[in-house]
Amino acid sequence: MAKVSISLVSQINRVPSMTVDLSNEDEEKYQEVMEGILMVDMHEHPMVFPENLDHFIEYLRDSDYEWGYEAAKHGGWSTVATANGFRGGIKPTHASSAEFDIVLDEIGIMLADMSLHSGIVTKVTNPDEILSAHQQGKLGFFPTAEHLAIGNQLHRVDVLYAMGVRMAGLTYSHRSYIGDGSYEITDAGLSQFGESVVKRMNRLGMAVDLSHAGHETALQAIKYSEAPPILSHNASFTLRQTKRTVQDDVLVACVEKGGIICVTSVPNSLSDDPSQNINVVLDHYDYMVNLVGIDHVGIGTDTLIGDHVDYSTRSIGSNAPNARYLDGLESPADGKNIIRGLVSRGYSPDQIRKIAGQNAISYLRRVM
Repeated sequence: MAKVSISLVSQINRVPSMTVDLSNEDEEKYQEVMEGILMVDMHEHPMVFPENLDHFIEYLRDSDYEWGYEAAKHGGWSTVATANGFRGGIKPTHASSAEFDIVLDEIGIMLADMSLHSGIVTKVTNPDEILSAHQQGKLGFFPTAEHLAIGNQLHRVDVLYAMGVRMAGLTYSHRSYIGDGSYEITDAGLSQFGESVVKRMNRLGMAVDLSHAGHETALQAIKYSEAPPILSHNASFTLRQTKRTVQDDVLVACVEKGGIICVTSVPNSLSDDPSQNINVVLDHYDYMVNLVGIDHVGIGTDTLIGDHVDYSTRSIGSNAPNARYLDGLESPADGKNIIRGLVSRGYSPDQIRKIAGQNAISYLRRVM
């Protein structure tokens, strides 16, 4: 029987998405800022999705993925952290219990595809490689794992490192051998095994991402980590009280350890407004800068190339959606809108360049 072709979404203009309006003066400021700017997204999903998510599991099993080089370049990104882990959905278990081999496969498949597009994309694993790719006009793919699906096998951290992974989520939403995630009904914190994982990541120079960790798990990981941690795709609990947003004590503790806070833009995660747009994301940039300072805030959109709302509803069991997408930051292709938005909020060119990518580079130097 012939293989059925699965139609994929367009990488650009999948749906109408606004451009942040600027005055003539601010438009000139935006053009000035964009000259040579380094833009780093510390949490992005560049796998291109099927148009019809009824075919998503089939697509994952087929293993013939398309990667969003076009979308990322269009969005102005210099480097994107790849947040691999979708392939873990092949088996009908929660993402927190994804199998290591399946996640590892996805990273390998991505790296192989990148080798076929070496003229436009390159693997980057440290700040110098990010800067070099930017200078060459190539898109940097920074391999990262959404979460450490390592079971109780500590050596698997080393295996991920050997694949080029330099940042990984410590936990996902629920409990693992490492600790409790942000959606777990208890919050028992980090396990002894989890402490060993943190120290192994420190020794290798792998950033410890606390984005999906429970409150106590995050605080304990910050305490035990010898290197600065990261919240790669998060938002303020004060502004939006959900299980996925982060309370001020964790935000401050992360930064006091030398870490960085990167702001997310998942639709319906920051607002219940059916017509929500990028301004709800910009509110969290303002909050983070006021709380922890301009030098510790970065970008971590958590965008993907496809119907994020439909995916969340099917895979994560989220509540009925209010908006179909987040207008103005719908996909990686909308990345430049973050810069336009920061201009509209009155940030200076130097401040914008820090948030756009310089802070991420400085953070990675502190880790590595």
